[in-house]
Amino acid sequence: MTAFTETTGSIARLAGVSAPTVRLYADSGLIEYVMAANHTRLYRPEAAEEVKALLAKRLANRGQRRSA
Repeated sequence: MTAFTETTGSIARLAGVSAPTVRLYADSGLIEYVMAANHTRLYRPEAAEEVKALLAKRLANRGQRRSA
């Protein structure tokens, strides 16, 4: 298992999204993080790819009608 070493900012830069987007995905349980002793969220390096995949899925679903 990969260590949790990346900060919110580094994941945001690697994924090409804002830090609030990373926190939103984390708070929604879509990406995993741990809280460091200094209250910094730490993510696995792979989280950047997970965020990219979530964003791609979101964009692919944009504009599609939902059935009732």
